[in-house]
Amino acid sequence: MRNIVSKHYPQLLLAILAFSFFTRLYRLNIPEKYMFDEVYHAVTAKLIAQNDIRAYEWTNPPPEPNTAVDWLHPPLAKYTQAISIKLFGETSFGWRFSSAIFGVLVIFFTARLAFNLFHDERLSLLAALIVSLDGLVLTMSRIAMNDIHVTVFILMALNFYTIYVNSKREKKKFLVLASLSSGLAMGTKWSGVFALLIIGFFEGINLIKIFFGSINAAKKILLLIGVLLVLPISIYILSYSHMFLLGKDFNYLIEMHKNIWWYQTTLDATHPAQSRPINWFLNTKPVWLDVTWGNGTSPTKTRGDIYAVGNPLIFWVGDIFIFISIAQLIYLLKKLIRARTSSKADNKIAITENKKLKKELGRLSCLLFSYFAVWLPWQLSPRIMFFYHYLPAVPLLSINIAFWLNKLFSGKNRSRNLAGIILASFVIAFIVWYPHWVEIEMPVTLKDNLYFAIESWRQQ
Repeated sequence: MRNIVSKHYPQLLLAILAFSFFTRLYRLNIPEKYMFDEVYHAVTAKLIAQNDIRAYEWTNPPPEPNTAVDWLHPPLAKYTQAISIKLFGETSFGWRFSSAIFGVLVIFFTARLAFNLFHDERLSLLAALIVSLDGLVLTMSRIAMNDIHVTVFILMALNFYTIYVNSKREKKKFLVLASLSSGLAMGTKWSGVFALLIIGFFEGINLIKIFFGSINAAKKILLLIGVLLVLPISIYILSYSHMFLLGKDFNYLIEMHKNIWWYQTTLDATHPAQSRPINWFLNTKPVWLDVTWGNGTSPTKTRGDIYAVGNPLIFWVGDIFIFISIAQLIYLLKKLIRARTSSKADNKIAITENKKLKKELGRLSCLLFSYFAVWLPWQLSPRIMFFYHYLPAVPLLSINIAFWLNKLFSGKNRSRNLAGIILASFVIAFIVWYPHWVEIEMPVTLKDNLYFAIESWRQQ
């Protein structure tokens, strides 16, 4: 099996990407109106496509009835949406197409990050397949918002940084690319700064290992200041280039950000779909994006919904594996400490074993820290939050699941069967829940008993 995967890895990954592309494009135009925050993002992307300066102004009346300009977020995602609108017109398909493309890129960069972390092609394909079967990633790939875009740039940053670390920090161009990707993430949404926090954390640990009185340490600190502060901030400012070309200056940018900060820190609002990070982890508070009602009366009455809710089995199995990974980290750490204090530590076999322990400990700790770093900081947010803020964590959750499934597939028959059952359950859950993610009408009685089995899954 492993030989087949190794031989046909590019083709198998391409098949998963093709599947992802189809599931994102199918009924992408439905609904043929704004849904949820498209009343801000899509409307602003249309203004950008028209080179209309109102896209960056907060003092104008709504450009269309019941809409508003999205000046609260950096504009990079809206640039891709504007290009999409230029290509396909001011239609629902046009303003959502770029999100669908970025949704496929999430699958690709998840696969590459899994491979760069663990150097295992089967694990890489498992991670790609799992994340392609998730409903939160799917629905956010089918709406004109910026969350799927920032997820791609965060994954890009983590990919480049992992390559940099794997090269033992000799190929500094990958650190620069990681920083550049972090700047792109920040230029899409402020939460893109989480990528920089992850990189900064691990580089800070590396600095501690260096003697601070040395010239090399001083050079390293200057390099990190330039790469991890100056470069991403410069990219962030450059993300407003279109606004500058339309006549606004740097003082206007500063004033805009004062207003953004005031709004985000003083907003006192509630929403039926608002949630907390613990709800995201448990998949208990989805975001209702749209609904259509079919003909008929109960029990034949139908309705179609778009709910941004995770694949329940992926989330709940994934949560269990997160706890198992934490336990594994503690076990590996204890084992490494014991090995170092043992009298057999100088043994060649012991040294080799220690290296293996360090590698697995390093890879798993990097994965888990990144996973928690892209969503737990939201707990400190002063404003209301939504389930889709968890989106960047889902690819990392999928890689962690793939890590353990890969171990099970490498074991005896019983463990391989268990892995097969778990993976099959993900596929079945995807098939069952797909209508609930793309607004295919289903009987109301079925929805009540399945999609709304947990009361908090129902928004209205």
